[in-house]
Amino acid sequence: LFSSHDCLTHAMLAVLLFAAAADDAEEPRASLLFYKKLSQTHGHAVNKPFNVTLTVYNKGVGNAYSLIVADDNWKADKFRIIGGGNNFTLDFLNAGDTYEHEFVVKPIRKAWHRVRPAKMFYVDGDAGESTVSHLSNSLPDMRVIEKQDSLEEAAIMAGGGVTLNMIKTK
Repeated sequence: LFSSHDCLTHAMLAVLLFAAAADDAEEPRASLLFYKKLSQTHGHAVNKPFNVTLTVYNKGVGNAYSLIVADDNWKADKFRIIGGGNNFTLDFLNAGDTYEHEFVVKPIRKAWHRVRPAKMFYVDGDAGESTVSHLSNSLPDMRVIEKQDSLEEAAIMAGGGVTLNMIKTK
């Protein structure tokens, strides 16, 4: 039926086809990590600004294109964005690169606030065949309190000490 030469030729052809298919399947892919961080984890007070940092890491071997990042967590009835912007875009993020974006948020009223993850969309690879969506890490809820007057607090503490806490000042 088949000579040993034909079997060897078919085996070599099968190996070459398998290798070519594996090369096509292993197109360099972007692998993005998305991290959200607040400059403080507690002690948020009305009219006391804090920073929000969004960091994107490309740990993959391929490039990511057309990145769109949105952090729509800061509603206008509770917060003002007073520095930078809470959304940004990047044309590309090369393999191994990192991009950091920072903006400043100021609470405008007392509230409990659920800090939701930011959203990111990007195109994976040169071919642009797939758009990937990704969320940042989750953060704990934050409590925004009325701004404390440190001078007033110091006076109350001193008054309590002088009167041996016999007279309640507040």
